[in-house]
Amino acid sequence: MWEDRRLRDIAEADVQQIVNAELEEHLQLEYKSALYDGNDQGSKESLLDICMFANSGGGVLLIGISEQRDANGQPTGVPDPNAELGIEIPNPEMVLQAYDARVIANIQDRLPLESYAIPVANNRYVVAIRVPNSVSKPHRVYYRGHVYFPSRRERQRYEMDVREIKEMVMRTASRLEESEDKLSTSLAAAVPQADQSCSLIVGSIPVFWQNFMVDVRSAQVIQRVSQFNAGGRNFMEATYNFNGLQRHITVNDDSVVQVHRDGMIVLHRRLPLVRDGARVGLRPTGIDIVVRAFVQRSSEVYTAAAISGPFLLSMLLQTVSNTTALYPMPGAPGAEEPGGEISAGSYPFPVVQADTFLDVDKVIRPLCDQLHQMFGRDSSPFFNAEGVWNR
Repeated sequence: MWEDRRLRDIAEADVQQIVNAELEEHLQLEYKSALYDGNDQGSKESLLDICMFANSGGGVLLIGISEQRDANGQPTGVPDPNAELGIEIPNPEMVLQAYDARVIANIQDRLPLESYAIPVANNRYVVAIRVPNSVSKPHRVYYRGHVYFPSRRERQRYEMDVREIKEMVMRTASRLEESEDKLSTSLAAAVPQADQSCSLIVGSIPVFWQNFMVDVRSAQVIQRVSQFNAGGRNFMEATYNFNGLQRHITVNDDSVVQVHRDGMIVLHRRLPLVRDGARVGLRPTGIDIVVRAFVQRSSEVYTAAAISGPFLLSMLLQTVSNTTALYPMPGAPGAEEPGGEISAGSYPFPVVQADTFLDVDKVIRPLCDQLHQMFGRDSSPFFNAEGVWNR
């Protein structure tokens, strides 16, 4: 739910929509009518509920939504549209910080959370906590000297047994290794055309991919692929191929993006070059822009295909001749100065892991910085000191 949006962008209308639709709890959604109690039992319950999502498929916990009751007074998992929405919290930021500190202190391995107190009517709030589908699973809760390995089945939390824990360790490690190998192999297999002096191959893949997880007949998926404008036109009709869907980035060259049926997305991008006699010049800042657009457009495709993270991201730079970096010259608008030079060859970048593609700046900065470092600069000029894109 809301995979394509940050929690801080969720408004009361979005919450009210799922309440009015009576969206039932499921594997990745849990409602609570009130905050957890401030005693040991409440602390333990909050840790178990958060950890169970990490050990299953990830999910969203919404606190401040009452459920309808059955004839025996038991919660049904269906939100009650007649109940008042949200809860009164004098200092919601303090509540979120307390939950986060509790998770850091008591859940192992480290589990990154996204949380936000969504303001609703009458000065009330719905507390939303998003837990990633972790590639570090299994996670454990260590609280008051006791160890717990909770997980989730349908709407219910349960304690995993030793067999399940062992199987999860092997399965998760295998999936991560398999996904990384599949992505790296696909990027390395790209061969530049004879007339290409320099090309960029960028790829992403869901860690928990599977064959035919992308419905290439979906109108929403086709539309997003047709709008995949990583450094090119805004719209170009997607076409079918053996892997799934593809579209050309521009009319006059062979730059193309492919969306595979297993969720892998690969962009082959010819890079514009500047020639000055025997020197071949490349603008690395243009690569920053392409990579950022790639992640943004990939996120839209994954949302249209209902595919959630975590994801792996990497890229490969190929040159067929020595190539010099060109950077804007300070104090001289329009002028450029040479940076470092690289030899002809293939330059594979490390694989980056991301729970989601929502925070695109955080996801791409390691790749962008390494790109500029290979040309002798300390980092990409498009990020400020806080790591925020400032172009």
